[in-house]
Amino acid sequence: MHYLLRDRSGAVVLGSAGAPAQPQIPLKRGFYDFGNYRYYTDFLRNEGLWFVIGHELQERREAAMGLWLGLASPLIALLPIAVFAVWRTVDRTTKPISRVSHELEARGGSDLKPIDTAGLPSELSPVIESVNTLMARLKAAIESERAFAANAAHEMRNPIAAVQAQIQVLAANLRGTADGSRAEGLASQLAGLGRRVEKMLQMARAEAGLGHSRERTDLTAIAALVADDFSRQSNIGTRLTFETEDEESCWVAMDEDAIAIVLRNVIENAVHHGRADQGIEIRVGRDHTVRVINAYDALPRSALRELTQRFRRGSARQTAGSGLGLTIVDMIMGQAGGSLALASPAHGRSDGFEVTLKFPGAV
Repeated sequence: MHYLLRDRSGAVVLGSAGAPAQPQIPLKRGFYDFGNYRYYTDFLRNEGLWFVIGHELQERREAAMGLWLGLASPLIALLPIAVFAVWRTVDRTTKPISRVSHELEARGGSDLKPIDTAGLPSELSPVIESVNTLMARLKAAIESERAFAANAAHEMRNPIAAVQAQIQVLAANLRGTADGSRAEGLASQLAGLGRRVEKMLQMARAEAGLGHSRERTDLTAIAALVADDFSRQSNIGTRLTFETEDEESCWVAMDEDAIAIVLRNVIENAVHHGRADQGIEIRVGRDHTVRVINAYDALPRSALRELTQRFRRGSARQTAGSGLGLTIVDMIMGQAGGSLALASPAHGRSDGFEVTLKFPGAV
């Protein structure tokens, strides 16, 4: 650094070593650059002199850089800690919200239990409580509807069966007369109505969560019992063949009523939609599977995907069945943690229809 003292005319009165002899610096208060220096000029009123002090520009740059580094180094060192602290705070704050989001996303249409509000931010609690209230009302409405359908189906089943028995007796007495065929047609229509009522009752039980039970059950015994029941029917008889890969019990984790409903619907599907002059095969495997195979024209894949939907049949020309059997099977197997697979043509054949039920194994 160096300095200058100049009079009112600008002449140098006194200067330090290295100061310019004739500085081109205006006699005005402020900062000015000249050569490699930056000057500051101010007027000393008591002495009547201009005081000029100069500082080398490179020196100023180095000092400014050192100052910035001195201030920035602690901030740079603390930056990772600050980033981690912010990330940790945000993560802990948003974790309850993410938990609620994942819980809602994973739920199915039958899971309407309240959402746990523990650990949620106070700002979010009113929203979740409102959602819980809405789900409680929705659950009550659905349960009321299911109870009505189940009660209606249950109350209608016995009167329909009684009327059907009377119509059958009447048809037998009128056989050979003009009214005999009408009585038989009425008996057939009542039988179809009884089957539809039975399907409504099964659907109500399935929607109520029948398949969620994890009771330890012998799959082979239930399958053999259901197959024997069908084989005793006059219109089936020897058409049905039952095979098991293992004579021992095959234990699965599923309610026995749910297993019986599933197997009965699959076999009924084979009876109603399969060819009447061809056999129906039921195979129980060691891998907790049951395969039901019947003769049928090969179906396209698009038709297979629609068969588990309500009131869908393999062919629009078919009137047998209610169109709910495979829907009930798919719903119960999904609740139990099992699976339903449809194949047409059947495996190893050029035609046919095959249903594979994979049951959850028991521990």
